[in-house]
Order: sequence, then C-alpha cells, then structure tokens
Amino acid sequence: MEEQSKANANIEKLNSEQRYAVYKVLHAIYEYQTDMPKCFFLDGPAGTGKTFVYSTLLHAVRGKGDQAIAVASTGIAATFLSGGRTAHSIFKIPFTLNATSTCNLKPNTSEAKILLDAKVIVWDEAPMTHVYAFLAVDRLLKDLTKCDEPFGGKIILLGADFRQVLPVILRGSRSLTVSSCIKKHRLWSDFFVMKLTENMRAFDSEKEFASWLLQVGEGESGEKIQLSPFCYPEIQDPVQQLFSDIDFKTVTPEELKGRVILTVTNDLSMQINNRVLECMPGNEVIYESIDNIVSNDPQDQLAYTEEFLNSLTPTRMPPHKLRSNSKPGTIIMLLRNLAPSKGLCNGTRLIVIQLQKNVIVAKKLVLIITMNPISYLEYLSFHLIVICLFNSSVNNFPLD
Repeated sequence: MEEQSKANANIEKLNSEQRYAVYKVLHAIYEYQTDMPKCFFLDGPAGTGKTFVYSTLLHAVRGKGDQAIAVASTGIAATFLSGGRTAHSIFKIPFTLNATSTCNLKPNTSEAKILLDAKVIVWDEAPMTHVYAFLAVDRLLKDLTKCDEPFGGKIILLGADFRQVLPVILRGSRSLTVSSCIKKHRLWSDFFVMKLTENMRAFDSEKEFASWLLQVGEGESGEKIQLSPFCYPEIQDPVQQLFSDIDFKTVTPEELKGRVILTVTNDLSMQINNRVLECMPGNEVIYESIDNIVSNDPQDQLAYTEEFLNSLTPTRMPPHKLRSNSKPGTIIMLLRNLAPSKGLCNGTRLIVIQLQKNVIVAKKLVLIITMNPISYLEYLSFHLIVICLFNSSVNNFPLD
C-alpha cells in the first residue's frame, strides 16, 4: 500500500511529458501487444525530471506486488533510485570488457531469480556505460529467460542525457568514444525514445542560463564558446570566499554540508583541501598508504622504488598521504562503491567522527533528513595498471 500511495502521489505531480513516459512503459508491462516496444530510452537534459519518472514507475510496479529492478551506471546515481544498485553489482558485469564478454551471474541462483521475476529494469545514466556492457547484459537475460528477443524480452527503461558524460575510453579518440556508445550499435534500433524537455528544476532567473547550457550540449553555440562573466568571478582565495563567515573553532557539520568547491584537477582540489585543514584547530593526522609492485619478477621490484610508487596519485586512487584532523568534523569523500545500498558510493561525502589507528569512523553528510548510520572505514587494496609499464597495489583508505 505504501508503494502504491507513493506512486499515486507522484502521478498527480507529473507533467504531460513525464506522464506519457510513465504510462507508455506501464502499458508495455501490463497491457503488452505485439506491436509495442519493450525497450525504452528516456532522453532529457538535467532538471527535466528523469529521476522522478523512474521513481514513479518503480513505485507503481512495486505497488502491484511486482518486482522492479533499479540500477545506475554510477554508485551516486544509484542512491537516488528507490532500491537502486550499480549495474555492475546487479548483473555481475566484468570490469574488463570486450565484444564477447559475459556477465558473471550463474543461473539457478537467488540473483538470477530476481532478474527473472522482474517486470521492468530501470537503468539510469546509461550513456556512460560501454556498449559491451549492454551486450553482456543482453546475453545474460537471453540465457536466463531462454528468449532470443532483445534483453530476453524484458521491459527495460534506459535513461540519461547523451549531452553529458559518455563512456570513458583510456587514451581513446573522439571517434572511439562515440563508437562505444549504445546509440551507435544495432541494439539502439530496438529502443523507443521518449523525450523530456521542460526544465522542472531551474528557477525563472536561471532559465536563460539553462537554455544556454542546452545549446552548448546540442553543439549550437558555435566553434567558440563565450562564457558569461558570471562563470569566472575574480576570487583571490576560494577558501576565504567560501568560509569567511565561519569560525573553524566552533564550526558544526550543519554549517559545512552545503558548501563545496569544485575544481578542474585533483591536484588543485588537494591544495584547497590542505588549506582548509590548516584553518581547522587540532593536530594533523596522516595515514600513509602501503605501496608495492604486484609481480613475482625481482627486476620489477628493483625497477620501481617505493618512493616512486608513493609519488603516484592516479585518477580514482587515494593519495599516499591522507591528511585529516584530530578534531571531529573533517569532511572526506569516498573513492569506491563500498555499499551502494547504504549510500556509500564513489563521491559520497562523510564527516569524520573519530580517527583510530587503522579505522576511520565517519557519518554520511546529507542535505536532506534521512537515516544516517555511522560507518567504519578500513584500509582497502587498490590495483593500478599503468599501460606498458607495471601493475602496482596501493593499500589505504578509499578516501580523498
């Protein structure tokens, strides 16, 4: 009853485009006819209410007592979906993919039964996922259902905005990135595209800026993009600008959680983080990583010293020296999907409660009222492969 009540409440708030998308998928689920599509794509820029459509659909299906699966290409996106998980964790998609990859999910398991029982699969941020992952899921569902239709005949709703982040290809050219998208594969012909165009998030004062962003995304702004002065204010010290009204000796999490500085590079982010730590009272605490070469060849061990490994901080890896403050209140960010079902994902912000020798006790920093249990973070092992050079291991907290 609770799920159905949520669905009914959401349906009352849908605009015409959103309502069309919800009922189009529901009709395919419960009133399917042979001329209806089973694969859908919800296309809409940021702020048009894609997540609201997903939520309404999930509540409506679950309200009837049926199974509805919600996944996303990233951990953070998964936390915005009711019962959301990462696509990799639900389908057991391998991290190393090729054109013939298969998912590591076995038939006759509880995970397989969930997929078989599902009336619909909702997949957010789909354009970020390599087409090889979709092919692997397609093979998995066909194998489980013994049905040769696309995705085993399951009703599937993908969604996101192709104007945003596409699959990240290591050292890949623009053409290679584009060709890795599902939109460029034969699978795309099976999808019925539904569009959302009305920005439900932007205030009246922001409509013009939102329209300009859309023009940039559509490639309609010309070869050279002229930024508004609003985009580059003259700020000498961003730390002073953002925290000028804060006394770090008495600051509370409530005062910090709505403030953030976005940077272009990790190095600049680290510099600003260190500046903020210097402003905070208490003693500095440093956790150092344990770095080593993953190889049985003694020559590899000699070729790359520990000092050299300590100097590396590649993308998605924690720094060798993770700095914090002995006083509770330091804000940290996860770099790994530890427990997406609990909201502990890559990008989740937490506030330090206690620092122990090998454990950091922290609590999620949230902008809305919700259950916020304490988490205990331990050292994790990270593996780094530098192309044509070496394979190394880093043991540290999954934090930045």
